[in-house]
Amino acid sequence: MEKKTRKEFIDHGCGFPVILRNVSMVRIRGIWTPNINYQLMHKIVLTALVHKPARLTGAEIRFIRHHFEMTTQSFAKRFSVTHPAVLKWEKCGKHSSTMSWATEKDLRLFVMLHLTRKARDILVLYQELEEQKTLKTVPVTIDARYALAA
Repeated sequence: MEKKTRKEFIDHGCGFPVILRNVSMVRIRGIWTPNINYQLMHKIVLTALVHKPARLTGAEIRFIRHHFEMTTQSFAKRFSVTHPAVLKWEKCGKHSSTMSWATEKDLRLFVMLHLTRKARDILVLYQELEEQKTLKTVPVTIDARYALAA
């Protein structure tokens, strides 16, 4: 099996571009593909999203909802909004959603709570979100050398 390392590869499997840096690639049926653990990648992407210094996009919200296997109705109920509101956020696609900052902070804390039960991590995220001045857009970037080896 042929292998190589690419400095950068853009993966669209999450529904939005995730930039993988220093990723091990393997040739399968003539196509170069990342040699990574996608379950682990999804957890790393979720962690990157909760710390993202920009507002979440519609595609990122959809990814979060799907990761937690929530319907639009259950997602809406959990975040005390209407079902059409969730559809509206997700329709924003690659653009920042129209979600209120308070709801987005709650969503990010919800994700972190499911990723770790460490009170310290949740407290640090809460403080980070309270101080955050959000940027317009920031791509999710992961260094694959350390986190995604298959």
